[in-house]
Amino acid sequence: MTVEATATSELAAYRSKVNGGWDEFTASTGLRPDQEILADAVTALGLQGLRSARRELATLVRDEGILYGESGRNWIIDPLPLILTSAEWQRLETGLAQRARLLGLILADVYGEQKLLSSGAIPPEIVWGHKGFLHQACGIAAPRDNWLPLIATDLGRDPSGAWTVLSDRTEAPEGAGYVMANRRLTSRVMGDLHHDARPARLRSYFAAMRTALQRLAPREGHTPRGVLLWQGASDPTAFEQGFIATLLGYALVEAEDLVLREGQVWINSPDGRELVDVILRRVGSEESDPLEFRTDSEAGLAGLLESTRLGNVVTVNPLGSGVLENPALMALLPGLAPQLLGEELILPSAPTWWCGDDVGLSHALTHLDRLLIKPIDRSTATTTIPGWQLSRAERDDLAARIAAEPWAWCAQEAVDLSTAPVVTDAGLTPRRMVLRTFGVQVDRGHEFLPGGLARVASGDDFAISKAARPLSKDVWVLDPDDAAETWLASFDGGALGIVRTGSVAPRVADNLVWLGRYAERADSGARILRRALDLTHDYGRRPASRGAQVLTAVLGAGQKVMGVDLGVDDPATAHRRIRAAASDVDLKGSVAHAVGRLTAATHEVPDLMSDDIWQVLSRLDDLVDEASRRRDLAGVLDGFVDATLAIAGINAESMTRDATWAFLDTGVRLERAQRILSLVEHTLGQERAAVVENQLAEAVAEIAESLITQRRRAAAGSSPRRPAVAVTHLLVADRSNPRSVAFQLSRLIDDLELIGDLPLAAKVAGLAETCAETDLAALFDAGRPRVAEFLAETRSQLRGIADDLGRTHLTRSGRRRAVVTGWTNGDQQ
Repeated sequence: MTVEATATSELAAYRSKVNGGWDEFTASTGLRPDQEILADAVTALGLQGLRSARRELATLVRDEGILYGESGRNWIIDPLPLILTSAEWQRLETGLAQRARLLGLILADVYGEQKLLSSGAIPPEIVWGHKGFLHQACGIAAPRDNWLPLIATDLGRDPSGAWTVLSDRTEAPEGAGYVMANRRLTSRVMGDLHHDARPARLRSYFAAMRTALQRLAPREGHTPRGVLLWQGASDPTAFEQGFIATLLGYALVEAEDLVLREGQVWINSPDGRELVDVILRRVGSEESDPLEFRTDSEAGLAGLLESTRLGNVVTVNPLGSGVLENPALMALLPGLAPQLLGEELILPSAPTWWCGDDVGLSHALTHLDRLLIKPIDRSTATTTIPGWQLSRAERDDLAARIAAEPWAWCAQEAVDLSTAPVVTDAGLTPRRMVLRTFGVQVDRGHEFLPGGLARVASGDDFAISKAARPLSKDVWVLDPDDAAETWLASFDGGALGIVRTGSVAPRVADNLVWLGRYAERADSGARILRRALDLTHDYGRRPASRGAQVLTAVLGAGQKVMGVDLGVDDPATAHRRIRAAASDVDLKGSVAHAVGRLTAATHEVPDLMSDDIWQVLSRLDDLVDEASRRRDLAGVLDGFVDATLAIAGINAESMTRDATWAFLDTGVRLERAQRILSLVEHTLGQERAAVVENQLAEAVAEIAESLITQRRRAAAGSSPRRPAVAVTHLLVADRSNPRSVAFQLSRLIDDLELIGDLPLAAKVAGLAETCAETDLAALFDAGRPRVAEFLAETRSQLRGIADDLGRTHLTRSGRRRAVVTGWTNGDQQ
C-alpha cells in the first residue's frame, strides 16, 4: 500500500470517529476547504510520520525545560496545528476587542462611580459577594484610563460552528508564553507545513505588550523600568513567566526583592535601590499587599496598593481586576453592551443564569441534572460541578446549598465543544478543544496574539481539566497573500526593562552563586568518581598492590571532598558506592544531588539564562537516570563532565559581564578553590611511599584537569622534580593554570570588584598573594603536616570569605510562601 493510500485511509478512519457536532478538520460532506493544507501534511507524513513528529516534540519540550503544573510535568504539544483563516480570525478579533472594551468599562464603574450597581444593572451581590472585589481599591484611577491592559478569553465552538465565550481571564492572564513556545517547536518539527501555510507571526503581540506597559508608566523623563512579580520556580506556570520576562526584557522578582520607601517601589539590594515603574504581576490581588488584604501573604509587598493610589507605580492588571472573572456577569453582558457601548454584543457567551434572582434560581434547580453549576467566585474550594454526573442524593444536597446562598451560585448551559484531530497511538483521534485568546490594550485600541492557545482534552471525555495532563496545539492564522509585518513601526516604544548592572537583589544573587557552586560540585564530583572508578577496575580486587594504595587515597580524598561514603574501608565495594555517589538524588554530596540543586537554582533565574542551557540540563537529567542502570558507568561520568563544561561555556559566552555574571562566577571560583585545596590536602598532604605518591600525584593532576600541563612541564624540566611538589604548585600557586587556587582567587577579585565589594576583594587579594608566594617546596621539606596545615588554613579563609559574601550580598529578607495557585480552567471542568 502506498503512503498516499495509507494517509487517505487514515483520514477516512478519522472521519468515522467524529460523532456529530462540529469538527475543526472534517464535515459530514468531507474535508473542510480551509483544512486542505493540513490534510496534505497528513498525507505526506502518514501515521508513522505523525507519531514520529509527536515524539520529536516531546523530546524538544523536555530538552527546553517547558514545564507546567505543581508537579512539574512536561508540557505536551500535538504536532497538528489548529488552522484558522484570516477572515475568521478578523471576525473573532472584532468581537474580542468589543468584549475587552466592555469589561474595561465595567471594571472602571465597579471601582469608580458604581452607577451600574446603584441602578441595579449589575446586582450588587454579584460584585460584593465575589472575593475578587477589593473595596480598598475603590477610587484609584487607572493610568491613562486603561483599566484592563491585558485580557485572555476562553472560547469554544458550538455544534453550529459559532464561537462562544466560556470565561474571561482578567486577574493575571496566563498562557501567552506557552503559545510562543508551541510555535517555536511546532514550526521546527512541522517545518514543511509551516513554510507552506505561512501563519501570522506572534512577536507583534509582545512588542505591543511592551509598548503598552511602557506607556502606562507613571513618570516621564526617564526610561520606565518594569518587573514581573512571581512566586518563584515552584509556581505551576513558572516556565511561562520566565519566558514572558525574557521576551519583554523584565527582571523576575519576588516580594522579598522589593522595598517600598516614601510611597515608591524599589528593587532592593545591598548596593542600592532602583525605582520600579510597572509591575506585571503573577501574584493574585489578594496576596499582593498584606497590609491591605491578606495579612498572612508573604508573596506581596506591604503598601503596594497605597503606592498605586499615589500614582507612583502601576500594577498590571490593576489590583482587584479579578472581580470580572465572575460567571454571573456573563448573563448580564448582552444587556450591558448596548447601555455602555451603544452596540449589540458580537460574541455570545454560554447561556448563564444567576441564582440570585428568582428566574435564574428556578431554572437552575429545575434543570440541575443538565447544567454546569458554578460558584460565582472561582477562588472557593468548590469547582464547576457537572450536574449530570451527580446522583439523586448529590443533586438534592447541591440544591440545598444553592437555596441557602443563591447569590453565590450560577448555572451555565454546557457547550457541546468542537473536536480537533490529535495524534495518538491509535491514529488520528477527535478530541474536545478550547481556544484561549490573548489581548493587550495599546492606547485606545487592542492588539491580539494571532490565534492563541488551543487546549485539548487528554481523553475521550467531555472535560478539559487542569487535573489532566496539559495537551495543547499551536494555532495558525493563515496570512492573506498581501499580509505584511508592520509591528516594528506601529509599536516603536523601546525596551522596558530593569538595568541589571547596578544592583542584584539578594534572592537573585543567592541563586546565581549557588548555581555556580552546584555546577562546580557536579563537575568535580564526576571527575573524582571517574578516576576512582578507573582505579577500582584495575586494583579493586588487588588490595596488596601499590595501585590499591593509590585507589584508597583517591577514595579517601573523594569522601572528604564530596562528603559521601566511597568505600575507602572496603575497596571491593567501591564500585557500588561510586555508582550511588553518581546516581542517588537523595544522597547529599552526590553528583545527582548537585545536578538537582543546579537545575533548581537555574529555574529560579530563568530570565538571566541562555535558551541553550535547558537542553544541557535535560541531558544532565538523562545522565542521572542512566547512572543508576547503565553498565558503562565511566561513559556516564564522561557525559557529566561534558555537560558541566557545556554549562560553563554557555554561561561564559552568553552572559553580559555585569553583577549577575559576577555572582555566578563567584560561586564557581569559591567552590573550585575549596575543592582543589581539599583534594590536595587529603592526598598529597600525607606522607606516602615515593612510588605510591608519584602515581597519586598523577591521579590528582588528572582529576584537576591539569595532567597534560604537568607532563609537559616535567618533560621540559620546568617544574619541581618531586611530582607531589610540582602538582601542588600547579594546583595551588600557579596563576596561569585555570584550575589552580591562585587563578580562582584572581578571578574572584575581578568578580568582587564588578559587584562593587572592594573591601572583600582586598581580602581575597591578600589570600591570593599568600597562595602565590608561599614556598611550597620548603613546606614539603618541613613535613606533610605543614603542607596539610597550610592547605586547611587557606580553605578556612576561603570559607570565611564565602560567609562574608553571604552576609553582605545574599541575606534574604523573608521566606517565600508555598504556591497554591495554578492555571485554573473556568470553562468545561
